[in-house]
Amino acid sequence: MIYVGIDIAKQKHFAAAMTAGGEVLIQPFGFTNDSEGFSLLVSKLKTFNHEILLIGLESTSHYGENLICYLYNMGYHIAVINPIQTATLRKSNIRKTKTDKVDTILIIKSMILNNHRIFTQDDIDSIRLKSLCRFREKTKKSKNFSSSIKYYKLKNPSRIFTRIS
Repeated sequence: MIYVGIDIAKQKHFAAAMTAGGEVLIQPFGFTNDSEGFSLLVSKLKTFNHEILLIGLESTSHYGENLICYLYNMGYHIAVINPIQTATLRKSNIRKTKTDKVDTILIIKSMILNNHRIFTQDDIDSIRLKSLCRFREKTKKSKNFSSSIKYYKLKNPSRIFTRIS
């Protein structure tokens, strides 16, 4: 089995690949959180058979959702890692380092040592549904804010947007 650990961030993710025996096959590298970055990741993974690859990432905020859906649709197996597990591994290290590159290796080690959950189609559907709900809430808040400003302008036309010296 070949394990790929991905450290998720808002704009730039980091990934590395390693065997269960600890041989690093792909050194940690960064890639952007967009289609170009995803293509870079897939190009590095193409040398390996999909069936022997397991891609793991921590279940953190929504920043990794597009990548998860992209990789799932490409046929990769994806595992979700509990961030507490990687934090425990980090604490057991003598050197207290917290970098994205180190975290990719910790995610891989966590996959090897601990239980992880493999993503299914239901998980992908859930991600999409959550995304739609967040979009709805954001739109609703934005609409309420716009309505409040319009109402305030009607009620207090002379007071809005005045300078205070």
